[in-house]
Amino acid sequence: MKGALKVKKVLLLISIFVVAITAFTINIAVMGTYGITASSTSIDIAGWDDTFKNFDYYTVRIGLLFPAEDSPEMSFGPYFGYTVYDNISQTQLKDLNAIIEDTGYEIGIITTYNTDFLFNTKFNVLAVGGMHTEDEFKTLSTIININLGLSYEFSNFNIMLLGGYESRYFSTDNKMATINYFPLNIALEVSF
Repeated sequence: MKGALKVKKVLLLISIFVVAITAFTINIAVMGTYGITASSTSIDIAGWDDTFKNFDYYTVRIGLLFPAEDSPEMSFGPYFGYTVYDNISQTQLKDLNAIIEDTGYEIGIITTYNTDFLFNTKFNVLAVGGMHTEDEFKTLSTIININLGLSYEFSNFNIMLLGGYESRYFSTDNKMATINYFPLNIALEVSF
């Protein structure tokens, strides 16, 4: 009798999940980014060297995107990301945060706008805003990222190639450094 009750509970949960998926349109987006260092600056770290530094990074972001009610070309939703830096813990950022690591996490919001372009391609604008941490969530700093690009849609898949501009702020104890990037993105969006 207990086994039958368990099966009924599992079937009920599966039914609720199926109804939720079919009732709401959800897109899952997976994005890989390579960030090329453009510039860096800090007025809070003594002797900050303004010459070119290599703070390049690699990020994988996974997000749930929901279409806007009034504009089907636009979607938005939360994301989670994992970042690996080339050598950030070996730089002057150690003066800002002694426990900074070469890996970090991101959380935030992704917003996309797609409009028809040529044939089966679309013109895309993708914005990412959120927070990042390189010290296991002891400090949170801001990310602002805007990208433009093209995408190709087939079946329920949308492949995007994008490039843009990004500012990452590294802050702790009222001190800050800013690193600007040229991010190159490839993304896969799956519609359900």
